[in-house]
Formats: sequence, structure tokens, C-alpha cells
Amino acid sequence: MSVFISYSTKDTDFISQLSAELVKNRIQIWLDKWEMQPGDSLIDKIQNGLSESSFLLVVLSKNSVDSEWCKKELNSGLIRELNEKKVIVIPVLLDDCKIPLFLQEKVYADFRTDFDSGFKALLRPLSKLFSEHMGRQNKNEILTDYAVNWGLDKDLFYMTIDLVNWYEKARKSILLQIKIEGCKNATDRYLQQVRNGFSWLMKESVISMMFVNKDFRDLNILVQRDEIYNSHIKTKDIKVDITFDVKFRAILMGEDDGNDVLINFVDFLEMLDGSRKERMEK
Repeated sequence: MSVFISYSTKDTDFISQLSAELVKNRIQIWLDKWEMQPGDSLIDKIQNGLSESSFLLVVLSKNSVDSEWCKKELNSGLIRELNEKKVIVIPVLLDDCKIPLFLQEKVYADFRTDFDSGFKALLRPLSKLFSEHMGRQNKNEILTDYAVNWGLDKDLFYMTIDLVNWYEKARKSILLQIKIEGCKNATDRYLQQVRNGFSWLMKESVISMMFVNKDFRDLNILVQRDEIYNSHIKTKDIKVDITFDVKFRAILMGEDDGNDVLINFVDFLEMLDGSRKERMEK
């Protein structure tokens, strides 16, 4: 998922600042001056960019509202929003200008007086593209919500993953809680990453480590209706001398139909790793 930015080339200074801040927040953007190569078809390239994007940012300024090309990009995005409901059009107001009639009912991000407040407003609808802490998957009639948190606990790196599986037909759910604790070497490595501006990197590394580790991929969790499931795996990366303690806890909730539930943990790993790869590619 990416964000397509429609703008006038006369607003390049603002676009450079906006695109830099979006990239800092790990949001993948489609910007013509980054995507176009000599010999590319302008129309084809832009149409492909629009079709593959989840959001269309329309930068409204005195320059852009008079631009015929910006109007064409906006029309393409609006048609796709109406027909397919796959792209969300977000107006970005750069200066006082005449807002097109068909955009007047939309809430816009206002950059006219302050960039920071405008950017904070813009991030709210884009949050699902860069959320490090939570997500949702709906697959095979099973809805999975998850939350990931990490930091320091008692001077050691920790990470928690909380997942809720909702089985609509069975009218019940499973709560799976995973607590990960790193050794001192892992903590020192995490603190160094934080100092370098990569506070999220250890979290992504742990998810990747679990995804390729056979002990985790082969883990089957039998959650019984009248018991709390507990298990523990200790894993080590000998290359960097880092050890993690991983503890699992799971319970059944909802309507009691007398049946236990077996979880193949690799299904959760594939979901988490897929989300990790999306973020890392941004």
C-alpha cells in the first residue's frame, strides 16, 4: 500500500518537505520525480501509480487548482474511490485557494499556518500504513487482532505480542499472550539502536527470528476449554550472542461448545512476518 501525491511542480519545496516526513514515518509514497525514468510513458506510469495506491493526497494550492494535469490525476482518483472504494482521497490545503466543489465535503489536512499541526492531522488517516503496534487480519472466517509493544522492563529488553482470534461460527475467541525477554547483550543492542534512531529494529528482528526458527514454526498450541495453556521456549542467536526467553499463555473465551482448539503458531508468524515485511519495504 502506498500514497500517491498529486501536486503542482510550482509547490516543489513543500512537496520535498512533506515527502521527507512521510518517508521518516515509513510510509511508502508515489512521487512522479522519484518514480519516472527517461523513456517512461507519463500517462501509463501515473495511471499505474494511482491504481496501486491506497491513498491519494491532493495538494490544494493556488498553483494546483489551475493545473489541468492535477485535475486529471484527481479525477482518476475520485473515479476509483467511487467505483472501487479502494483509494481514499485526502485534500491537503497548502494555501488559501478555491477548493473544488467535489472535495468540499471532505475533511482536509490544513498546512496553511503550521506544517507540524497539518502533518499530525494528515498522519491520522494514514496510521494503518505505518502502525508499529497493532493490526488486524480477516482470513478463513477467523478475525485476528494483535498488538505489539516493546521497551525496557527491569533494565532488560522486553516485547509483548497479544493476539485475539475470533471464530465467528463457533462464537468464541482465543487470547494468546507472548512475553519475550532479552538478555543483557540484547538489551545493550536495543539501546544502541534507540540512540541511532531505530527504536523499532529489535522488534522487527525478533519477529524475523521467530519466523525462521523451527521451534516456533513447529509449535502447536492446544487450548483446552477448562485450562490455561502455558509454555516456554528459549532461543539464542550464536552469531551475536543474544538470548531471548519466550513465554506463551493462551485461554479460550466466549461460548463454551465443549470443544478444544488447536493453534498452528506458524499461521500467526506468517501474519506478523508479512506485516513486518510491508513495514521494512517502506
